[in-house]
Amino acid sequence: MLSNEEQIEYVTGKGMWHTKDLNGKKTPIHLADGPHGLRAQEEGKLFNNDSRVATCFPTASAAACSFDEKLIARMAKAIAKEAKEQGVSIVLGPGINIKRSPLCGRNFEYFSEDPLLAGSLATSYVKAIQEEGVGASLKHFAGNSQETHRMTMNAQIDERALREIYLSAFEKCVKEAKPATIMASYNRLNGEHSCQNKHLLGDILRGEWGYEGCVISDWGACVDLPACVEAGMDLEMPDSLGNHKPAMRQALEQGSLSQQALERAVAKISKLVEDYPPAVEKGRSEDHHALAKTISRESAVLLKNDGILPIENHTKLLVLGELAEHIRIQGGGSSHIQTKPYPNLLDVLKEHDIDFVYARGYDAKGTAYSRKLEREVQTFARRARDEDRIILFCGGLTDFAEGEGYDRESFSMPDNQKRLLEQLCQTNSKIIFLSFGGSPYDMSVIDCVNAVLQMYLGGEAAAEAAVELLLGMENPCGKLAETWPLCAEDTPCYENFGRRAPQIDDVEYRESIYVGYRYYDTFHVPVRFPFGYGLSYTTFTYDNLEVAAGEKNQFDISCDITNQGTRAGKEIVQLYVKNPGGNFLRAAHELRGFCKLALAPGESKRVHFHLDEQAFQVFDVETKRFQCVSGSYEICIGASLADFRLYDIVEVQGIDYTLDQREDLPDYFPKAGQSFAPSRESFVKLFGQTLSHFTTPKPGEYSMKNSIRQLQHTSWQAKGLFILAHVLLRLLTLGRSWKDPEIMMMVEGICDGNIDSVINQSGGLLSYRKVFQIVEKANRNGGKYDE
Repeated sequence: MLSNEEQIEYVTGKGMWHTKDLNGKKTPIHLADGPHGLRAQEEGKLFNNDSRVATCFPTASAAACSFDEKLIARMAKAIAKEAKEQGVSIVLGPGINIKRSPLCGRNFEYFSEDPLLAGSLATSYVKAIQEEGVGASLKHFAGNSQETHRMTMNAQIDERALREIYLSAFEKCVKEAKPATIMASYNRLNGEHSCQNKHLLGDILRGEWGYEGCVISDWGACVDLPACVEAGMDLEMPDSLGNHKPAMRQALEQGSLSQQALERAVAKISKLVEDYPPAVEKGRSEDHHALAKTISRESAVLLKNDGILPIENHTKLLVLGELAEHIRIQGGGSSHIQTKPYPNLLDVLKEHDIDFVYARGYDAKGTAYSRKLEREVQTFARRARDEDRIILFCGGLTDFAEGEGYDRESFSMPDNQKRLLEQLCQTNSKIIFLSFGGSPYDMSVIDCVNAVLQMYLGGEAAAEAAVELLLGMENPCGKLAETWPLCAEDTPCYENFGRRAPQIDDVEYRESIYVGYRYYDTFHVPVRFPFGYGLSYTTFTYDNLEVAAGEKNQFDISCDITNQGTRAGKEIVQLYVKNPGGNFLRAAHELRGFCKLALAPGESKRVHFHLDEQAFQVFDVETKRFQCVSGSYEICIGASLADFRLYDIVEVQGIDYTLDQREDLPDYFPKAGQSFAPSRESFVKLFGQTLSHFTTPKPGEYSMKNSIRQLQHTSWQAKGLFILAHVLLRLLTLGRSWKDPEIMMMVEGICDGNIDSVINQSGGLLSYRKVFQIVEKANRNGGKYDE
């Protein structure tokens, strides 16, 4: 039996990565970063990239394009085996936040803009990793769809969008896979930090969904520990160095923290330790590099091909672009994997005896154009024409464009790459673009090239996978798990996202349910590539659709898929439901099923789908539950959202909405020729709550939840702390560029993270008592710090 003091001690982690042992009364376990590989660190390491060697699999943005639940499960099992070798009990992943904007710096860690796809892949991942005896931590719960001011921002999401889009994937995974832990996110959600959001953690997660696992904080997200535990959070990570103990004692004495809530948290942590005990099992993991290559191959998306691909082995190439030599395989931040040496594109081409010459072309560490590199490329391009060489241009987003802790500043392809490629298009007629990056970007250059193969961030075997696809040894079969818009301005959240938002911390999700393809499709906005799109070296036909109605709005659907080409290939068959028209907000089409088939030339297979009531439901704000809406729904089966091949109509029985939002919310029903631009007034009506004002706190409102940047304008002491933090960081990172993703993440964390987290992770350099007093003086209260 633990004393109250021991229970208070137990709800906070030890160091960065472990739970506490309470002087031998409890067994500590190790939690380590994921999700596309194991990032296990020793305690006391300062930098993310200083971790143990592990296999780097394709990131979620790549793997999602496989639409392959079984393949995701194989990756999760491999990560679990490596975790067991390292004595890791919990892997922090997968991340299933919805891709609200392509400018989110952490999108490479997330699966999709669609909650069904994200939830299905996450469910497969969690089940598989936990079958191997390693716990998963489903993250980031919830509404963490931007990195700008991620620790202080408030995601203001109306209830239908919250339930149908942003919580839907979590709900599916929680109910079907039962993840060992849920990681509560940094941000506020509708006015309350996720870690202490009782509606989110208590009412929805534990109440409605019946979650019985352990809720942990994102690292540094917990500031008010008593309020967090009372709301439903169990474990604060990392170690807060005893700084939260006084508040815990006081809350128990005053009754704002119940004994029952504290005991619940202790019980959840204890159960977690019992279910996933530390156990180092050497020799469990084989070489997972081959699996990483398979996943990368299955996830690559062929975006354009005029017949130039696949190229034959005897073809001569001019390889251009620094990303061929320094291939980008992953993103920056807490998911950065320390890998064994892996081959770049040039190494792999040599292994296949391809006749090629190489020119660097551009500097991947910047965007400035180089005259020297330009002249070199011009020389090589002339020779390529004379020697009939195909140009293989390797480009896309570089390490400095996207990463955890900050959002992208631009949707553009780096200027030096774009200018170089445009010049090549004017002089050379055979160009293949091999694209890398964690998110969509402006690919207007596609019009002047012959083929585009998008690798996303394909893990340590990305180069090998790319060459096998280019040479036709394997057939591309990936399809886009997100829409590629023409430009950032076309995204529905453009004016209310990241640094462009008029309210930096108060982020209004004005687009509501119209996220990703639900917006572009419903409002007929042209895109570069639609959701679900991807080409192959073969062709597939769809025939013989059958729809059989069952009880309670259930339908069994089947059709035949035939490979009519001369190459073996895989087709991702997608089922969408076209919703009936109405006077309330609803997307035109929604993904309701998908299936991946392997077909030999001439082979046919029958695909089967089952739809239940969930396929036709919306969240009814009045009754606070999902309801089927009566009407005629169209079943649409095809190769992408823009390529339906088979159709049928089904009748669904449910409630009849008499709600007419066209009158109250005209901005959400724009007339022909009118753009979709919901005003604040319209959003307030839809949101139904008072909007927040966290961006501009006033003296008297400051707390340890604010950032140093926010306080520096009111307090000269806070200004000094801001300067001191920069000086210390500069000293710690001497010789490294402040454009390095790891350094950028640290800068953003110190400047814009909550003050509490900065102190607790300062290694004792900052005194909690003194900084607390600075905050109180900023409030002009001269407050006291309780021992």
